[in-house]
Amino acid sequence: MNRQAALRHAKQKLIEANCENAKQEARWMLEQLLNEDGLPINCEHIPQTTLQKLESMLERRQNGEPLQYILGNTAFHCLELLIGPGVLIPRPETEILVEEALQLYPGRGLVCDLCTGSGAIALAMAKNLPHTTFIAGDISASALRWARLNQKKNQIDNVTFLQSNLFQALPSTYFSLLTANPPYISKQEYQDLPKEVLEYEPKLALLSGDEGLDLLQRIICEAPAHLEPEAWILLEIGSTQGAAIYEILRRSAWRDIRIRKDYSGHDRIAIARNPL
Repeated sequence: MNRQAALRHAKQKLIEANCENAKQEARWMLEQLLNEDGLPINCEHIPQTTLQKLESMLERRQNGEPLQYILGNTAFHCLELLIGPGVLIPRPETEILVEEALQLYPGRGLVCDLCTGSGAIALAMAKNLPHTTFIAGDISASALRWARLNQKKNQIDNVTFLQSNLFQALPSTYFSLLTANPPYISKQEYQDLPKEVLEYEPKLALLSGDEGLDLLQRIICEAPAHLEPEAWILLEIGSTQGAAIYEILRRSAWRDIRIRKDYSGHDRIAIARNPL
């Protein structure tokens, strides 16, 4: 089969699976397979073995599996991350948190990243701040396996990954900056998630109590004991949680509170300075 026929076939299969970006996904799949098979990306005659692998990819996508799991990787900020079952897929909106955190880092001190998952936030920041030490924790051993693979892939040596329920197993020290992308999906929202999220991405990384606020509240409550006096905290939040999180931070005496919206105009990042 020639290249154009293979792409048309793949695109049609993806359209039938209701993939919104069928043309682009078909191209990404074929190009990755050609690269893996040592063939040029513009190869005109597609070998049968490559076509068989493409069919397998298409079948997985038709079953609802996320594209990133099928490809085994995703781009995030300045990194290419390895991604697969057992770890949350990093979203483009989370890059906003990285950019804000890099601007707020005071130029000295340790940085903590909670609920690190694939390591996306910690590794992206660490690549930009190679002389800064990062401690990144997650409760999930499966997620941490991916984080360490991503650390090795991107050759970043200034992050230490630890299995920890928030601060419980982290070293007794003070941080000058804290970031976190914790679970923040409510029970109702969880039930309404798209199939490719609900059936494939880890529930542990998504669901956080009835209102989606349980982990966020814990971090806000526990963080001051682990922060330097002028330290900043940056939390990714749900698209409708800005007012609730602002009020929780205010009642807990956090300072300089603001809610940063994402590129779609939705609440996305809560930012505050450590209470005095």
